[in-house]
Amino acid sequence: MGGNVIENRTRPFAYTFRTNEKEKNLIDKAISASGLTMREFILRSITDKPIIVIERGGEILAELKRQGNNLNQAVRSSYFGSDTEREIKNCIAHLKELYRKISFAAGG
Repeated sequence: MGGNVIENRTRPFAYTFRTNEKEKNLIDKAISASGLTMREFILRSITDKPIIVIERGGEILAELKRQGNNLNQAVRSSYFGSDTEREIKNCIAHLKELYRKISFAAGG
């Protein structure tokens, strides 16, 4: 086996830099709010990829999922007629798409 273990890694380079307490707190707060790892946060920052912070995003996603499930159960357990059923299924499809977009934006 040749070479050092670090040389064989996909990402063998590490960066270290110093900050004061105020800078450290700003960095920690921004990374925490983003929901990303430090690596992801920095790479997105320098590659112009969006960093989206959604306050209480987990709660919003959970509620959105609950509402979608409620609608889905209503469609499965009741017969409303084809127009009403189509409308509810449309609503479910829109909720799923919204959930997908929010989930993607939240980093998940």
